[in-house]
Amino acid sequence: MTPVIFLEQVTKQYVSGKVVTEVLRGVTFSITAGEFVSIMGPSGAGKSTLLYVLGCLARPSSGVYKLDGVEVGGLSDGELSRLRNAKLGFVFQSFHLIPQYTALENVLLPTLYGAKRGKMQRKNSDRAKKMLDLVGLDNRYHYLPGELSGGQRQRVAIARALMNDPEVILADEPTGNLDSHQSDEVVGFLKELNERGRTIIVVTHDPDVGDRAKRRITIHDGLIQSDHVLEQP
Repeated sequence: MTPVIFLEQVTKQYVSGKVVTEVLRGVTFSITAGEFVSIMGPSGAGKSTLLYVLGCLARPSSGVYKLDGVEVGGLSDGELSRLRNAKLGFVFQSFHLIPQYTALENVLLPTLYGAKRGKMQRKNSDRAKKMLDLVGLDNRYHYLPGELSGGQRQRVAIARALMNDPEVILADEPTGNLDSHQSDEVVGFLKELNERGRTIIVVTHDPDVGDRAKRRITIHDGLIQSDHVLEQP
C-alpha cells in the first residue's frame, strides 16, 4: 500500500542574510491511510516546521516528500495549493474562525475557491450542515464564534477541515486553548473520526493528548528521536 505521507531525509533551512538556521535535519518516516499519529517534542524541536512541510505550507530544502504518492517538490505554487486543498484539512490551536461569520458560514469557507452559484452552493450548504451535525452542532448553525464555547469553536474548525473530504486531518496543538474537559472532548472526537477511517496527525506538546494516538513520533533538534506504536486502553 502506498503511504499517504512519505518523507525521506527531509531537511528544512531558513536563511536570513548570512545566517542559515537548520530546523529539520534529515527526517524520514511514513504514515499509511487510517493511522492516528501524534508528533511530539519540546519547544524548538521542529514540530511546527514539520507541520508546515506536511501541510504543503513550506517546501523541504532537500529530501523527498510525497503526499498520497505525489512528489511535492516539483509542483508549481498553484498545483501545490490544489493538492493541499484536495488532500488536507487543517485544525489550528487558535481555531481561525472569522468572528463575523456564523458557524455554517465558517464551515463553508473551503468551498468558496471556484464556487459557483445556485445548485452547487445549495449542495455545499447541505454538506456544511451535515459536517456540523457530525460534530454535534446541529443546533448551532447560525451562532457566531463568540457565542460558542472553546470546545464548540474547535468542533466548528474540525467540521470546516472535513468540508472537502480530505485524506488527512492535520491538527496543530488543537487543545492548546482549551480546558481539560474541552480538550478531552476534542481529542475524543478526533479518535472517532479515526475509527471511521480518517487519517489524523496531531502535533502537540501535551502528553495527555499525544498518548491517546495509536502511534507517537517524537522529534528533537530536527531529528526523529523515537517512533512507537502505542498500546490502546
